Amino acid sequence: MSEKEEKLLVRKATLNLRRKYGRTKQINIVERDAYIPKNLEKEIKESILKKKTILATEIALKYDIRVSTAKLLLKQYKQEGIIKLLDPTLKLKIYVPSS
Repeated sequence: MSEKEEKLLVRKATLNLRRKYGRTKQINIVERDAYIPKNLEKEIKESILKKKTILATEIALKYDIRVSTAKLLLKQYKQEGIIKLLDPTLKLKIYVPSS
């Protein structure tokens, strides 16, 4: 892959929603790419090993990727044995680095 193909495609748009009595509200919409470039994946892996707890939403916000993509990445790391689930009974999946 060339460097141009590895760039994240992010589109940002602002919508104006009409509210009551002539007020408007602005909403920012961000479309993120569904894949993670190799260099970003290495950076994520290094930062995961330094943290105490890992959440998919935290990774998605920090690296500007989709939450679903972050969940798939964490699931892959769990299968590799890099991280493990803190408590499987919780609905919110919290991961910790395996020692």
